[in-house]
Amino acid sequence: MSYLLGDYFALVDQGKVRRTNEDSASANINAYGNVLLIVCDGMGGAARGEYASKTATNHIVKEFLNFEKEFTKPKQISAWVNKVINEANTKVFSKAEKDPSYKGMGTTLSLVILVKDMMVTAQIGDSRIYALKDNELIQMSVDQTYANYLVQESKIGPSEASVHKNRHMLTNALGTKKNVPIDIQEYEYHGEKLLLCSDGLYNNVSHNIIESIVKGNDSIDRKCYQLISFGNANGGSDNMAVVIWESK
Repeated sequence: MSYLLGDYFALVDQGKVRRTNEDSASANINAYGNVLLIVCDGMGGAARGEYASKTATNHIVKEFLNFEKEFTKPKQISAWVNKVINEANTKVFSKAEKDPSYKGMGTTLSLVILVKDMMVTAQIGDSRIYALKDNELIQMSVDQTYANYLVQESKIGPSEASVHKNRHMLTNALGTKKNVPIDIQEYEYHGEKLLLCSDGLYNNVSHNIIESIVKGNDSIDRKCYQLISFGNANGGSDNMAVVIWESK
């Protein structure tokens, strides 16, 4: 059995501007000692965005906790991740098809599965996955936004993207179409500290402060509360979701 020892904490906050919360976050260990971390940021307004993010999160967590086989290879993990995310996409998309009042809803999704020395990530949208490597907080996920697309096409630079009028425009979201492209990556895992968060956090808290808190020696629950506190102190312009994992 590939049991991982570590601490994890997930926290969601409405922020100071939005009237509802459309973010979801979860961290779990299953019977085989595998770790699942997930953040979803719903879109569509009020109940629609909340439905999308919670439906995706709850389905994937349920399938993870009920999975009756032990993961042994990265490709096996990736295949399972692809399967359950597509199932979640079908649930959200079908709801919108059946109920016109839910049409147009969707959610971002950032996911990590840890199995012993293996890590698999999945990315849809612009929530983020970070890892602390060599004492530096590195963004592992790629933002699926129009501004970042322009950067990848060498049409604008990263500094221009950070202030681009379409920097928040998603090029991909779960639940908006019958089929969703999923960026799934496989890595070796060497015990790095991990942070998953929605854009509400990194848009309100500087990278340097996020890095400083993640690197610190406080308990991970306190780190999550500190990150949210900084976000609200800087305006709390959006919902914020945070998940931290630290291996022992």
